[in-house]
Amino acid sequence: MNSDDTGADGSSRWAWHSGSWRPSDQLSLSIQDAAVTQSATAVERIRAYGATLFQRDRHLQRWQRTITALNIQGLPSKDRLCELLDELIRRNRGWVDQNPSFGALLLASPGITGGDQPTLIADLYPINAAAMRDRMEHGSPVVVTSVQQPSPQCWPRDIKVRCRLHYYLADSAAAAAVPGALGILVDQDGSVTETGICNVLVVDRGALISPPADQILPGVSLQVVRELAAQLDVPFRESRITPDQLKQAAEVLLTGTSCGVWFANSVDAGPTRTAGPIYRRLRTAFDQLIGRRPD
Repeated sequence: MNSDDTGADGSSRWAWHSGSWRPSDQLSLSIQDAAVTQSATAVERIRAYGATLFQRDRHLQRWQRTITALNIQGLPSKDRLCELLDELIRRNRGWVDQNPSFGALLLASPGITGGDQPTLIADLYPINAAAMRDRMEHGSPVVVTSVQQPSPQCWPRDIKVRCRLHYYLADSAAAAAVPGALGILVDQDGSVTETGICNVLVVDRGALISPPADQILPGVSLQVVRELAAQLDVPFRESRITPDQLKQAAEVLLTGTSCGVWFANSVDAGPTRTAGPIYRRLRTAFDQLIGRRPD
């Protein structure tokens, strides 16, 4: 098979692994890789709309912060990564045609312990469009857990890594209370921060309130929603949010790569919530931004 045509018919998906293209089902990591032995892994997921990676530059800016914080050296420059991502989509054009809802994944580690070559993987992944539509229309339940956000003295909160034990424990605790619920982590003072897949905002007297940037991973979708709010003349501010404020909020909004913006349909197994007016305005604006037609 000509390497330039791999994945063109959609029968397979091809990925980049540390200098070469290979079938994605043959991707592997050595058990001696720092990603395995120490969870020293940078990661970035970028949603595509119309086969174009959404907010790619912002994602790559965060990627750079992460690999710098983890001291992963020897990785491609931003320009080279852009070329690599373009080539990844081009090589998989048949797969993309069959999977129009997809995202791109970047993953890097310092490599095998004691070695001098980093690990870099670039791959595509499918997104369940029906599940995303259900999330946007009907929302997701959330539960505030007792699991604490790791201190910024452990690692900066503005980087994206694969050490996700805290998210796993929060989601496990949430699911035990409400099946399918997203677990919200708390800070040392008990204020709410985020979930494993989304940032959390509340609507109070017509204004959007987000936890302060130093409390959370400042998500790309959160930044976009903040800009859309400004265009819609919806006030936006940062402030610590208590669990009681979350429960009493007129609306609880969620932002993340999977579908941009959606809402919480219950908080701590409380009354069922439906899509509110601020959410509907932001959802419409987001859909216009990505070129999505109403269903």
